[in-house]
Amino acid sequence: MFREFHYQVRGRGHVLDGSRGQDRTAYLARSGVQVVCLSDGAGSAPQSEFGAQALVDTGCKLLSERFGDFVSSDDGVALKLEIVNYLLDRLHDVAERRAVGIRDLASTFLAVATAGDQFLVLHVGDGVVGYVKDGIARVASGPDNSEFANQTTFLTSERSAVGMRIIRGGLDGITGFILMSDGTANSLYNSRTKGLAPACAKIVELLASAPTRQAKNPKHKKQLRRLMDTKIRVATKDDCAIAVLARNLA
Repeated sequence: MFREFHYQVRGRGHVLDGSRGQDRTAYLARSGVQVVCLSDGAGSAPQSEFGAQALVDTGCKLLSERFGDFVSSDDGVALKLEIVNYLLDRLHDVAERRAVGIRDLASTFLAVATAGDQFLVLHVGDGVVGYVKDGIARVASGPDNSEFANQTTFLTSERSAVGMRIIRGGLDGITGFILMSDGTANSLYNSRTKGLAPACAKIVELLASAPTRQAKNPKHKKQLRRLMDTKIRVATKDDCAIAVLARNLA
């Protein structure tokens, strides 16, 4: 069983210009499957925050319902097309309701799902998906920035299914996963070494070892939100989002 933490904070740049934050996160536990999703709305897309919200909500629902099918599929190409088309259908619904083009909702998509002794990672675009194994934080999927740091693939991009990364495997030795948008990655990912900051393992450990007693606003989540608000957010003008699954060790 994994514990979860997910949080997004509006970037300083958006606060200064009065625009809305565009990062979104979500978590869902259903029928023994736990899912976290993260989406970073494109700054160039005028209503991307609505696309990002639709993607995290739909992604959690899809992966919780179809986890078994997806981890056992032996046709990776067909699997990518199925997932992308399902998510695009939802974005088309949102675009129609808001009377905009689907590219006005352009967003990245990152997800991790676990059940039993297996995990599934999905990644389209920039941001980073990491994991902690044997106490060491490692990168599962790094940012897709093509040749330029400010360009990436979005779920609405023409070749998003081709660019989607799918990683499946066993949970042996894995104590947690951490997903981050590119704003958060400015602090927690080294683009030169392509490695995670030591703080990633500490974040997973904090969540994993927190007391099990129930509380409406537990101390460890306050600590993690404070870290995002006072440390990670000030290192960039971009929105910052994070989603964590940590194995319950308390």
